[in-house]
Amino acid sequence: MTEALVRAICAEYDVKIIPANVLPQPGETRAVATMCQILAKYGEGHYRLVMTTLSETRDNNALIDQASLWAVSDLIRACPHWVEHRTSEWLEWWDRIPLGPIMATINQLRGFSHQRHALAGAIYYRLTAFAQERMASQDTAGNIKTKVPEVGRARSYARRDKAIELGRKLIAIKDSLTHGHFGPWVEEKSGITRSQAQRYMRLAKAEQRDGGRDRGVL
Repeated sequence: MTEALVRAICAEYDVKIIPANVLPQPGETRAVATMCQILAKYGEGHYRLVMTTLSETRDNNALIDQASLWAVSDLIRACPHWVEHRTSEWLEWWDRIPLGPIMATINQLRGFSHQRHALAGAIYYRLTAFAQERMASQDTAGNIKTKVPEVGRARSYARRDKAIELGRKLIAIKDSLTHGHFGPWVEEKSGITRSQAQRYMRLAKAEQRDGGRDRGVL
């Protein structure tokens, strides 16, 4: 039952599970056992956050393995304030993290340091730097926002509505194309990245499920 749900969720994220003796390509993973463990231990919602973080951020869908899955899971549990209240920033930060080079560097410590923990620590260092950078930016604009807070809210809603509308259009286009053609179409025709397209579509689907009740910012 757990593995069936893992495979179903992977299919939603366009991540293909391949045999253990096959070298993964972008959008593929061999770590089904790790996914099952995370799902069983922390639940579906947590597992979906792990998949969103890895599969919908820049270049990271090629790096879904045992170490990265556990490291992301650890960071999501360690940083709930970022994940739950600053979701858009969380994903933007992961867009900026050079996960591949970090994993390659951490691999040099294999046999001396636990890969999962070393990777989580290295990524956490980057995330805290991004958070501090964001706080400094907010401080600079603080006086303006306190004088006209409604402007910030209006802009957030406008951005969200625009993203939802784009997500609906992308869903319609994906439904009109044969399987496997949507990703190349996004890269060649849309002017946005695959991770951005997935993010917009997921937001549109969430809006449809919630009936417009959730008005959180992007």
